[in-house]
Amino acid sequence: MRDKPLKGMMYKFSTQGYKKNSPDVDNAYNIIPSGDITMEGVEFPVKGTDNLGNTKIMQPGKNYKFKGSSVLEVPIKNK
Repeated sequence: MRDKPLKGMMYKFSTQGYKKNSPDVDNAYNIIPSGDITMEGVEFPVKGTDNLGNTKIMQPGKNYKFKGSSVLEVPIKNK
């Protein structure tokens, strides 16, 4: 398991994630530049994986702490 991100990789970070009024709410994924994630204002579950490989299924209205310094979020929406 890696403990550092790959060098040379550039990402567009989101600071609002999947909150209802976020400009990023419809993205296929978001990268959050923090290990502290709030699901307040989010209307659906989100799978979060930090840059160390730790994964959690996050539920609306709750707060989460990851050991890593960034979190890849992928929405879990009913189709």
